[in-house]
Parts: sequence; C-alpha cells; structure tokens
Amino acid sequence: MSNLRHSFMGFICFFLCANFAIAQELDVVASVDKNPIVQSEPFTLTVTVNDDVPQSAWNPEQALSEFRVLNTRSARRTSVVNGVSSRTTSFVVTLQAPSTPGIVRIPPITINNASSNAIELKILDAQAATDELEQRPAFIRTSVESNQVYVQQQFKLIARLYLSANLLSGNLVAPTLELAEVRQFGKDEESYEIINGKRYQVFQRTYLITPQRSGDFTIEGPMFDGQISRETSRSVFSSIAATQPVSTIAPATKITVLPRPENWQGHWLPSELVSVSVEQVNPQADIAVGQPITLQYRLTAIGVTPEQLPRVGISELEQASVYPEAPELNSTVRNGRVIAQRTETIAVIPRQSGELTIPAVNLTYFNTRLNRPESATSEALTFNIKPAEGLQQDIAHTQNPVTQQSTQPQNTQAQASPATQPVMQPEQQVNNHYFLLAIIFAGLWLITLALWAWWWFRSSIRNNAPSPAVPVENQEHKHSWAALEHAAKQNNAPATDKALRHWLSARYSVSVTDLNQVAEFYDHPPLSSQIEHLQRSRYAGKDISWQEGKALIRALKAAEKLRKQAGKAPKESVLPDLYPS
Repeated sequence: MSNLRHSFMGFICFFLCANFAIAQELDVVASVDKNPIVQSEPFTLTVTVNDDVPQSAWNPEQALSEFRVLNTRSARRTSVVNGVSSRTTSFVVTLQAPSTPGIVRIPPITINNASSNAIELKILDAQAATDELEQRPAFIRTSVESNQVYVQQQFKLIARLYLSANLLSGNLVAPTLELAEVRQFGKDEESYEIINGKRYQVFQRTYLITPQRSGDFTIEGPMFDGQISRETSRSVFSSIAATQPVSTIAPATKITVLPRPENWQGHWLPSELVSVSVEQVNPQADIAVGQPITLQYRLTAIGVTPEQLPRVGISELEQASVYPEAPELNSTVRNGRVIAQRTETIAVIPRQSGELTIPAVNLTYFNTRLNRPESATSEALTFNIKPAEGLQQDIAHTQNPVTQQSTQPQNTQAQASPATQPVMQPEQQVNNHYFLLAIIFAGLWLITLALWAWWWFRSSIRNNAPSPAVPVENQEHKHSWAALEHAAKQNNAPATDKALRHWLSARYSVSVTDLNQVAEFYDHPPLSSQIEHLQRSRYAGKDISWQEGKALIRALKAAEKLRKQAGKAPKESVLPDLYPS
C-alpha cells in the first residue's frame, strides 16, 4: 500500500513540474559575436528562445532590413536535469555590417509575443581600424596593381586571408565589380606571418579583373566564411580542440576605369607588349604554280585574354588564292604574367609564276605602360614561283609550228617569184592542168574517206562503250558508298575526297581524278559549295577544320535524286586535269 502511495506522489510531482515548465514565461535573448564591427564586415547574431518554436516564427530578412542577411540556420535542443526538462531554440544569422561608419541599432526581436533586448553596434572605418582587425581571429587584406586602368585592361587583385588558428573548412568568395570579368589566377599560396608578436596562417589568392566599361567603380572585397579550431582549457584533454566559426570581408577598393582615346581607330587592344611573327611551315626550295604555301601567323600579347586578340594574317592576294584555317587560342603564365597567343594557319596557292610577295602584317595596340599607341609588325615574305610541270614543254611544242608556218609563205613567194621561174611551154601548161585536177579529185576522195572513217569510229564507240548516264548497281558501288559515308561521318577530309571520287567512278563508270569533275558532273549548286569547302580545308593543311561531312552527304543525295528525276544525261567528257602535262 505504501509503494502505491509513493508511486502516486511521484507521478503528481512529475506532472506539476512538467506543467511548470510549460507554463514558464517565454524568454528571448539576442547576442552578437563581436562589437565594434568594421564597416561591411560579416558578424553573427544569435537569438535564443527558451522553448521549442518553429523556424517560421521569426523572419530575419524582414526584421533586420538595415543589414544584409548572408546566411540563416536554426538549432533545437532538449535537456532534462533532475527530472526537469527544458527546450531551447537558437536562430543563428550571419549579417553584413553597413558600409557607413557610425552607430547602428538592432531593434528588439519579437517571437510569440516575447521580445529580446536591443543591441547597439559601433561601425568602424575599415581604413582606420587596422589594429582592430588584427585582433580578430580572421581578417583579409587586399591590394591591386593600379587604381587607374583602361577599359578592357586586365589587372590583378591579390587577397591575403589571415587566420590565427588552424583552418578546418571555409569558403573564400571572389570580389565583385560591376560590368567586369573576374576570375581566379593561378593556385593558392600558403605561408605564415607574425604580426605584433602573433602568428598567423596566411592564404593568398590572386584574381584577374577585366573591366568592360569606363567610369568610377568600387570593388567589393572578397569574403570568407569558415571554421577554425582553437584549444580550450575547459577540455578534459588538451589535445581536444574547440570549433569556432569565423567570417570576415576585405575592405572595398575604389578604382577609375579610363575610356579608350577619342581618336582611336581599329581594334582596341590594351596590353603591356604585343608581337606579331610569321613563319613558313615545311619550307621548300622550289615552289610551282598550284603548290600551296603554308604560313603560320602568331600574335602574342601580355595582360589580355586570348578572346581579346584580333585576327591577323592576310585576306586576299592578286596573284594567289588564300585559304585561312580556324585560329588556335592559347594562354600561359610566365614570370607571374598572363601571356595570350593567337595562331592562324593560312594556305596560299599561287595562280601564276613569277615573284610573289606576302605583305607584312601591321597591328596597332595601346601600350598600357607608356600610355600611348604602339605598333607590332611582322616581316614580309617573297617567293619565286615557277611554272607548273609540263607548261614549258607545251609552249615549246606550240612555238615550232608557228615558226614553220611563218617561214612557209616566204618560201612559197620565193618559189613563185617570176624573176626566178623559167617560161613554161604550152604542152607543159596542159599537163600541169591535168595534174592539178588529179590532185583536187584525190584530195576530195581523201576528205570523204576521212569523214567516213570518223563517223564509223564514233559509232563504234557509242555502240561498244557503256552509257555513263546509266547508274551501275554492283558490289563495288555498295562498298564505295559505305566507305564514303563512313569517311564523311568521321569528318575525315582526305578520306572523303578519295572515297567520293572512287564512288562516282564505280557508280557511272567514268574516270574521275579531281573533285571539280564531281561538281561539274552533277552541276548542283549546294553540292558544288560543299565540294569547294572540302577543297579549301584540304588546301589549308589540317583536316580537323572540316566538319561538314553530313552536309556533303545530304547535298550528294539531293543531287543524285534530281539527276534521276530529270533523266539528265552526263557530259561526254569530264574536266581535264588542272595542270595538263
């Protein structure tokens, strides 16, 4: 009976304590991790409620409109001490201080009709608060190469993060500048530094900033948010370290971006140094008409991105055809400077013999060190172009008949001169008339015989030779078409060139030695355009620039379809060689 009484009394006590815990007054406490605070510096506001409340019970962005809310998180905890349970809810908010020095006030925070205490914050000037920053567990210092740059001029911003304890985790947010490109340069550097007898771990990161508009701007400094480990004397073991959240932001930096000069003409390229060079790829002693000359132009500039480099090289020549290739853009780092390079490969195909001069390329840029325009010029190249093989022999053969024909009239006149010929007798004149008639009839008979032989020869060729207008369906045609499709899908220009000529030969039993013959055979503008592009890629010297394999197959199928629909007979002869021997 006594045991039952004791159990009942214990239940009554527990019930009363629980009701007391529930009925206790709600209490809200607000605190910050640092005060005073440097302008634009992040700080942590912690709001603790002695009850279990939902996260939606308080909206920091609405209650703290004078501050910039960077991050918000909440935590709940329940504990029981001597049979008494307690619950707490904590709201941890990371805020950014105002950018204007002075006194700001965090008003009382109200949650479920309960209000916290108000907090008065002192905002310090970033330039005058160096000593205050150095007392913090984390702070950032920044430096720029120059506070005055030109539009699209690349400059460096170096950020150094100082930590008074070991870094466990963290994130360094890049600086921001309106209408500018900001990217990290190189890798982070780690070192140690002692300031006023205090040892700091230093992390250095470099950023490249390229402004795209002129005017006066403010660079918002990089911001750090992370966790550091610090030993605490309250630990049972000294090797156990406590975790401490830290956050800091670098002071803002003001810069002036100058516009390009008013009288500037052409491409705008602000750089410390620019050079243009040209070289011949695989130089040859003798160059003939139609033989490509491959040139490589290199444009190198310091302190710019590869995308800022303009086009270099030649566009057209009177004595030669010019086939440029897609440019190659590269960037490297040397002695702490960014070096951008643009390489353009150009194939020059001479059309006539003689002296061919490739003019020098001149590029004007703005020297950012000297603040004045400068010029970068490549050298001019001169080549002695020889006639194509076989042209000299043809000229020699064609000159002999002309010489003979020019001498024949003189001999005839000499033979027919009355002063040198004897007087003919009447019988001799009659015999000469019969002789002339016989020669005339014999000539007419020979002409008739020649015409008959020509007609018989042409008839036999037409009867015996297969008609090229009739497509041939056999295994060779199928294999050649499969090879053509495979080469075109791979965008392999040399293989496609060879496969296309082989397929047309197998399809129509014609002799094809050049892609121009294929274009003339079909006389289809889209196919002719694709063939011309394929030849241009072949002349340029690199097959990787040709990516129109599928388009070529589509154009070929369309040309073949039109040829079948129209019933158009092929030409009796294909084009002759480009350079006949």
